[in-house]
Amino acid sequence: MKITVQQKNTGEVKTQAIVIGHWQDVKNEDVERLDKQLNNTIQQAIKNKEFTGEAFQTKTISTLGRFPFDNLIIVGLGKQKEFDTEKLRRATATAILSAKNMRFTNCATNLHTINYHATTEEKTTAVVEASILSAYHFSEYKTVDKEKITTIESLTLVEQKNPTLVEKTAITAKIITEATCLVRDLVNQPASHITPTTLAQAAQKLPKPIKITTYDKKALQKINMNAILAVNKGSSLEPRLIILEYKGSNDKSIALVGKGVTFDSGGLNIKTETGMETMKMDMAGAAAVIGTFKAAAELRLPVNLIGVLPCTENMINGEAYKPGDIIHTYSGKTIEVANTDAEGRVILADALAYAEEFKPKAIIDLATLTGACVVALGPTYAGIMGTDDKLITSLITAGKQTGEKIWQLPLTEEFKEAVKSDIADVRNLSTWGRDAGAITGAAFLNNFIKNTPWAHIDIAGTAWAKEDQHYLKKGATGYGVRLLIRFLQE
Repeated sequence: MKITVQQKNTGEVKTQAIVIGHWQDVKNEDVERLDKQLNNTIQQAIKNKEFTGEAFQTKTISTLGRFPFDNLIIVGLGKQKEFDTEKLRRATATAILSAKNMRFTNCATNLHTINYHATTEEKTTAVVEASILSAYHFSEYKTVDKEKITTIESLTLVEQKNPTLVEKTAITAKIITEATCLVRDLVNQPASHITPTTLAQAAQKLPKPIKITTYDKKALQKINMNAILAVNKGSSLEPRLIILEYKGSNDKSIALVGKGVTFDSGGLNIKTETGMETMKMDMAGAAAVIGTFKAAAELRLPVNLIGVLPCTENMINGEAYKPGDIIHTYSGKTIEVANTDAEGRVILADALAYAEEFKPKAIIDLATLTGACVVALGPTYAGIMGTDDKLITSLITAGKQTGEKIWQLPLTEEFKEAVKSDIADVRNLSTWGRDAGAITGAAFLNNFIKNTPWAHIDIAGTAWAKEDQHYLKKGATGYGVRLLIRFLQE
């Protein structure tokens, strides 16, 4: 989507549709001014209760040639005192989807100028993010009626006071949001197309400032990445360990670790039919790290980043790893395999230990780790646990700012005791079974962190949407990029 800024009055922009907001309880001078030239059509709609200004309502009015723009899309903002930036994202998405459903290809808006307690940068970012994300569609494999899919090709931000600031902010927001769409593209691809090898190839397309190193199966055997290799034993496809390095400052690095299971059958502890259906998305953590590196490099963020992405399938054949197996991991610690469907934490055990060798100032991992986190927090919040309260608080704050929300779960000694094994150092499923599964999954991972501040983000519920929701589309959400970039910016 092309984003431009025009320093004009709202009624002077030439476009197919212009989007403006309407409060439920506060007069909007811009709306009233336009309505006078529309013979009070808006007021009549309100009188007839066709439109009330309630949050996310829309009303489209043809201007009948009275303005340079062809249509006016009014979107309800609700009550001003209850409004926030997340509601701005959702209101923007609602209006953009209305424009898309009417097959418009270009539109304009001044939604970033509405009056509530937020900065111009925050409002502009929200409008650009929601516009691009809501207009997104994954249709690579469509062959029938593909021409009926409408794309919003351009969006104009109408800004009189600070056009330079709005344009600069919009450029930044576009970079971040397009990186989010890259993550959506990767996760939405079928597992026959996104394999450990092709995921590594996708990483190779990242901007040049990023250094990329890929370890194949032989290289992993040489350095004793036995946990990744164990999970990979049931697959006919080789694993990969992808290392990304971005140097934007002289400071110590932040390590980002992403789970990259490109398809998860559950292994010998095979998943149910419905449980396996969407398991192409089990590499969403690795994809989010790739997207974050893309955005960081294009924004030239003054940070140093290390990315560690363990990538494999979890499949079944005669050589597949089994319940009861003992794995000697890269760190030297041993894992008792209690369940082959708890494979994400197994490959992360090697990846976290390897990441710590870079001596980063912090490690953050993103993983579609547990169904238990979905049960606990649903599709709205990711779960966060870790060893450093300052790091966790910073990530929670970034989540509130971006709408990629996080909720902290406890990680105390009781949970760590539950993952101890009688015959190895740890077991990959706690002695409590599924109880507190999200937390015991984090407790397992904690065994492979020595002294580095660490935060684990379980994105099992937030990485995939079961249905369209405002600016989230059914399928991959791209969760994590906007969150991590905001954290790095701060």
